[in-house]
Amino acid sequence: MVAETSFVVHVPSTIYQEMVEHVSSGYPNETCGALGSVDGRTIKHYPTANAAERPDDFSIIGETDLIRIYDDIDTYDGELIYYHSHPITEAYPSPRDIDYARRSGYLYIIFSHRHHPEPPYARVFKIDVQGQVTEGKIAID
Repeated sequence: MVAETSFVVHVPSTIYQEMVEHVSSGYPNETCGALGSVDGRTIKHYPTANAAERPDDFSIIGETDLIRIYDDIDTYDGELIYYHSHPITEAYPSPRDIDYARRSGYLYIIFSHRHHPEPPYARVFKIDVQGQVTEGKIAID
């Protein structure tokens, strides 16, 4: 169940286009990356390889990339937003996404390729420690 929309993530159009290109390049596997944000405004894009054992079924940022991203985000006192793609299903958190997100506290942007070959579309979610899913809005500036 999704609670009402309660937050907005601002993404510059150039970064959003980079994200679309990144997740599209990984199709038909899941693709992932991160954004650095300050006060709900995206300021940096970190495309990464998918380090999951089965990239057709899951995505995860590898430890080396994650450390590099965290180190950089610390330099501007930002927050990490995780993004990944769902090659077949809706842009909505899977049970596994919910389990990981409730532990990490990240916002999740999920792209869906379910209408492939059309470009993927994205939605953003906040998932609390109880697993409650709240959908936000992505504002492309």
